[in-house]
Amino acid sequence: MALRQDGGVDDVKRWPRPADDAERVAALRALGVLDSPEDEDLEAVIRVATYVCGVPSAAVNLIDEDRQWQAAAYGVKRGEASRDDSMCGWSILQPGVTYTPDASHDAVFSENPFVTGQLASVRLYASAPVVIASGYVVGSLCAFAEEPGQLSKTQMDRLADLAATTARILELRQTIGTVAQAAVTDPLTSLRNRAAFAEALRRALGLYGQGVGRPGVLYLDLNGFKPVNDTYGHHAGDAVLRAVAGRLLGSVRETELVARLGGDEFAVLVQEPTAAHIHDRLSAIAARITERLAPPIVLDDGVAVSVGAAIGLALAEPSDTPDGLLDRADAAMYAVKVPGHRVAQGGRR
Repeated sequence: MALRQDGGVDDVKRWPRPADDAERVAALRALGVLDSPEDEDLEAVIRVATYVCGVPSAAVNLIDEDRQWQAAAYGVKRGEASRDDSMCGWSILQPGVTYTPDASHDAVFSENPFVTGQLASVRLYASAPVVIASGYVVGSLCAFAEEPGQLSKTQMDRLADLAATTARILELRQTIGTVAQAAVTDPLTSLRNRAAFAEALRRALGLYGQGVGRPGVLYLDLNGFKPVNDTYGHHAGDAVLRAVAGRLLGSVRETELVARLGGDEFAVLVQEPTAAHIHDRLSAIAARITERLAPPIVLDDGVAVSVGAAIGLALAEPSDTPDGLLDRADAAMYAVKVPGHRVAQGGRR
């Protein structure tokens, strides 16, 4: 076998893929842990694994679509490898713990680059599947050494226990992330909520106070929304709000924040280097929003409804607080709260 420039091997054996591998990979990615920084809890687990198995090295290897990524490693440098170069790419297909006292004499692993010396020189190898609550095996907890050795059944059972603990840690990270996301997200539109907008505005004003950029806010209140609710019901109103949210996101850059403040009120936060830039940018966004809201919104039953927006604009001043800047944008919006779509300015240029 010849070593490639990317560290893989040209004629390496391709491990089989389970029939539900796409769903398995989706479950792994939904955990939100791939390519994340080192995790102290996982590091602690693999340190215990080396102690339990009496080996110098251990790792939590997560098996993505075409790669093995190490969520934690002890005794070796943390990194990633091709899924088909990975010994754990095979072990995740097996029930229970995969174990060989000397991989160089193992029919499955003897020509693997992690055994032959091309990527490593593994001999003793034990790998317990990391199985999450959905039943998918997202990776493995493996313990290994460059010398042959023996593990008892008790040691392998404890390795399996640690793999189960690893799965619970990964799922806990996912739950924490979900809860944190929910705390800053409007559940109807999936935009940021008022609290998240206020925090982002506070940070933007902090940077402005340090001479970094100048923030500005657009405050929007929909025109024609109440008749939709009154005529077609709140289900239709919710559909309109979701459609409006999508059109607002299509009117801004990825670096600009769109939030639903409540009811049919929305806001956009923008930061630009100078006062002239921020005014021009806000005006351009307001014009684009007006344009994007113009076409009717077609509801599930085929009914088409139209909404517009009154838009107020406010530029940050040195004395502004988050509430003060938002209030000025709100006041500017109310100054033009009429059918149609005009823009008022609530701050000096």
